[in-house]
Amino acid sequence: MKTVMIENTSTEELINELENLIQVAIKSIQKKENNSTAKILTRKETSELLKVSLVTLHKWNKLGVLPSYSVGNRVYYKWLDVENAMKRVA
Repeated sequence: MKTVMIENTSTEELINELENLIQVAIKSIQKKENNSTAKILTRKETSELLKVSLVTLHKWNKLGVLPSYSVGNRVYYKWLDVENAMKRVA
């Protein structure tokens, strides 16, 4: 934790510094949220996350429960899609 000494500082300067620190903290949190929601998962990662078999994951894909994306022979899932699918059920 950072120690801050306040000497010869006006109230306005203190408020401005606190506002700057809060803005930096908010931007940091938003950046972390954006990184996690943009994450791409493999079939294995998705099945482990949802605690289902690859067969179940394939069935959900065919039923439209969980959309998938492919590149060549590989199948991927977006973290945001997985999260949204879980929200619908809950």
